[in-house]
Amino acid sequence: MTTQIFLSENRKEVISFYNSNIKNDSNLSLKEFMIDLMNNFKHVVKHLELYAMHNLMMNMFQAQERIGINNEIGVSYSKPYSQSNHAKMVNYHGKDKANKLTNL
Repeated sequence: MTTQIFLSENRKEVISFYNSNIKNDSNLSLKEFMIDLMNNFKHVVKHLELYAMHNLMMNMFQAQERIGINNEIGVSYSKPYSQSNHAKMVNYHGKDKANKLTNL
């Protein structure tokens, strides 16, 4: 099975991914995204038939990174680390025991 046929069969998933992750953050058209995906498609998992959707999703996320869109979730804390409970535990019990207590 060629990459073009595979992407044609899974067109609905590609369009859905484009609409939810790329369309609002970039001025890249769907056609340009599909061409980039087709040109740079790599088989992440060897058994294409068994893990076809995994290959497709991994390649779409790699294309998103090539475009330069990172949808990482940032964590914001309400107070500095030095005032956190973990820092207080490290000061009182030591780093090793504090990590064991918090399952780190």
